[in-house]
Amino acid sequence: MTEKLIPQPYKYLPADLDISSLAALQNFIHSLMQPAPASPDELITLMEKYSSVSRAVSDEMTWRYIRMTVHADDESYEQAYNDYYSQVVAPLEPLSFELKKLFYASPHRAALSEEKYAHLNRMIARDIELFREENVPLKIQESELANKYGGFVSKMTAEFEGREQTVAQLSVYQKDPDRTKREAAWRLRVGCFAAREKELNELYDELRGIRTKIAANAGFSNYRDYMHAEMGRFSYTPEDLYTFHDAVEKVVVPFVKDLDSHRRQMLKLETLRPWDTVVDLDGRKLKPFETTQEFIAKSAKTLNRVDPNYARQLQLMDNTGLLDLENRKGKAPGGYNSSLSNLGSSFIFMNHVKLHNDVVTLLHESGHAMHAAAMKDIPLSQYCETPSEVAELASMSMELLSMDSWDEFYTDAADLKKAKKEQLEGTLSFLPWCMTVDAFQHWVYLHPEHNAEERKKAFLQTSARFSSDIDWSGLEEFKHLRWLMQLHIFEVPFYYIEYGMAQLGALSIYLNYRRDRVRALRQYQDFLNLGYTRPVNEIYKAAGIEFDFSEARIRELVDFVKAELAEIAKI
Repeated sequence: MTEKLIPQPYKYLPADLDISSLAALQNFIHSLMQPAPASPDELITLMEKYSSVSRAVSDEMTWRYIRMTVHADDESYEQAYNDYYSQVVAPLEPLSFELKKLFYASPHRAALSEEKYAHLNRMIARDIELFREENVPLKIQESELANKYGGFVSKMTAEFEGREQTVAQLSVYQKDPDRTKREAAWRLRVGCFAAREKELNELYDELRGIRTKIAANAGFSNYRDYMHAEMGRFSYTPEDLYTFHDAVEKVVVPFVKDLDSHRRQMLKLETLRPWDTVVDLDGRKLKPFETTQEFIAKSAKTLNRVDPNYARQLQLMDNTGLLDLENRKGKAPGGYNSSLSNLGSSFIFMNHVKLHNDVVTLLHESGHAMHAAAMKDIPLSQYCETPSEVAELASMSMELLSMDSWDEFYTDAADLKKAKKEQLEGTLSFLPWCMTVDAFQHWVYLHPEHNAEERKKAFLQTSARFSSDIDWSGLEEFKHLRWLMQLHIFEVPFYYIEYGMAQLGALSIYLNYRRDRVRALRQYQDFLNLGYTRPVNEIYKAAGIEFDFSEARIRELVDFVKAELAEIAKI
């Protein structure tokens, strides 16, 4: 019999509680608050009971989001998601705010264990400080507008090689050895965004306006600083990120330029064009799998060699219908992992097109899934809501920790060598774009009165800081469109720099892994088990590393990657 995940009842919730009913949820939360907790234990029990409500509502929201992205071309699913958010989730916020105030004002809070609950105190204090009832309808508008981006992209197609293809399918041709074909596919793909540039800019202007109002209502002079607080970035300041930007510009951009110079020479080109950046230099196109089930089976074998528990979790997810991996028309772009509390697991969504990057994506999302599974018994929901600096450390580390097992996908030694080389180069070559996305958003929200033309110029100036040696001559009409192709800028503002932080952290974990595999894997699992029970810098320490994105640290990691690449070259 095939083993599946079985939904578990939410602790403390009546079996007949209607999660789709705002009134039922409000009545239940009111009942939790009366009478007020009479002891420290009762105070924590109150928060655990509230966590059960939060988890149930979050799971319902997650399933609606899943259906919306799986069927992005069916507006009824988007409507169902928006309705639940606007009619249940958002209206619950004022009552959640009252419950948090009850917790924070309780005379018994001072008697709680500092070690266990200091971080909870800090998070709830932040929530109380930021909450404004007038922002509830604005956040509903923001959510509904942000969801339109995926709808736009899901409908983008172009005729190529005799058939209608999505923008994700068109991207596959960037690996084609035929340069003419690469260019044609690139122009069609970018052209899809060019055709909707006006609409996307108008959508973003609406989002920017709403977000600026949200920040002002909460007492902030700009949305950048509001989001820094809202995302719980307690361990660093917005200004610290400028130091990160500068360090990448100084240390990583020269590394990437060297890679581009080598690429240009290997391809025997006078200049590199945008469609030359990912084609295989040796003419070998990596073919990791042919079918989705083969993809899943090989991924499970790979994870099994890191930790058998990881493989079992992925197999359970597959058996339970929690994997939607292949690209198809009408499906939202991108990939994600969404936790499902009552299953103690997750749903993984992606758009595979049978390339090596798909392998990396699934292993990345599997890192998130293993993180969710490790946190399933943490009683407080706040301690499971990991900030991105922590969440992405789990996923990016899994990419590197699994690398020694990629022979499950590549039995040919040359293919395996190629895959590892691409992965290590990619850990660093990604960073300039990461800085571009973050620095651009700093500018956008620190200059809220700008127009679309000024935004275009700001993006071009920002990207120039971190650009390598790509020749865009004659392509000026397309160069500025790249930010419109970045989902995060529309849907999850300021959620991107964490990829850079986590990439440095993952490289640090991988450096430890190279020194002592058993210890590094044990520390990785210790880190997963912590959830968000500690501040970010302490969680990184549990993983055996420092939360450090200084120029000195980046230089050390660049040197480590160069050494690893030199070792691979000897094979």
